[in-house]
Amino acid sequence: MIIGTLKEIKNNENRVALIPEKAKLLIKSGHRLLIETQAGIGSGYSDADYKNAGCEIINDPKSIFESAELVLKVKEPLESEYSLLNNKATLFTYLHLAANKNLTSELINSGTLSIAYEGVSKDNKNFPLLKPMSEIAGKLAPQIAANFLQKQNGGLGVLIGGTSEVPPIKIGVIGAGSVGYNAAIMAYGMQADVYVFDIDEEKLKTLKNDNLKINTVFSSSSNLNKYLPDMDVIINGIYIPGASAPKIINASLIDKLKNNCLIIDVAIDQGGSVEYLHPTSHDEPLIQIKQIYGYAVPNMPGVVPRTASKALNEATFAYIEYIANHGINNAIKNNHEIANGVNTYKNKLTTKAVADSLDLEYTPITKLI
Repeated sequence: MIIGTLKEIKNNENRVALIPEKAKLLIKSGHRLLIETQAGIGSGYSDADYKNAGCEIINDPKSIFESAELVLKVKEPLESEYSLLNNKATLFTYLHLAANKNLTSELINSGTLSIAYEGVSKDNKNFPLLKPMSEIAGKLAPQIAANFLQKQNGGLGVLIGGTSEVPPIKIGVIGAGSVGYNAAIMAYGMQADVYVFDIDEEKLKTLKNDNLKINTVFSSSSNLNKYLPDMDVIINGIYIPGASAPKIINASLIDKLKNNCLIIDVAIDQGGSVEYLHPTSHDEPLIQIKQIYGYAVPNMPGVVPRTASKALNEATFAYIEYIANHGINNAIKNNHEIANGVNTYKNKLTTKAVADSLDLEYTPITKLI
């Protein structure tokens, strides 16, 4: 199979979808690898590293889309890349279409077979290709908060853990999944006073079973309205597979939050859970909403690209290898996990949660294969 890897163009996105050591394994299996020039430079991999692995370096993404059967990316195509989409090359990347109707329409109209990393799953409960980036984003969130609380970065000049004489700040974490769990552990390690909210009592028990002094609270509307106004930092990690994130921090709740409260919305890829908060970038990460600040960078792990690229490759490679060895159509027919990740196929939208979120027609993948 001819497999292409593109250089990411999203703001400060330094990850790469395929690292040289994994490319070398595919080449040993008889596959041809096309790598866009400088694709790995942000993660510390030079064109020479890819050449030494046996890859061909290609100067422009259009040539890759025209030649490759499988195209690998990290993030969704941006508007300037829409013209590259076609009905020959299968796209395998993070898509998060529930918050992006324009891209969804482009994928459908172009006939692109698109497979979303975040949709690959056996049971639609556990998402092996989402988990490593969720873990990284969760661990990054308190670190990012600490940075923006410092005076030289426009913050109040506050230390998360306080001192022996000054109490620590309060950090609220909404959602106890992979993002929330890792955010809570990191915040606790920084000696914050941590509150975790979730509707799943079992997930909250997991934190309690770790013998950590973390406050766990059932995530009801009344509890959020009771506790969040006391928080100095709020980290949102709610994720509903394929669907738009619910706006649980609405306008009325925002009015109750502390002055200069910082909200880090890790769910912004799915539209976010904070009213008025729209995606930001690594160049301009914060926006002010009334008396609070919001951080909503969709590609948070892009700031630690070496770690993130390696973690992503460890998760995705088995699926890439399966597709390469069995062919696209056979992979979809015979691998339930990969089939669950298909978002668009034969000019149809095949993910119900996305269709419901965008009010578009849904066609089950089983009717197309």
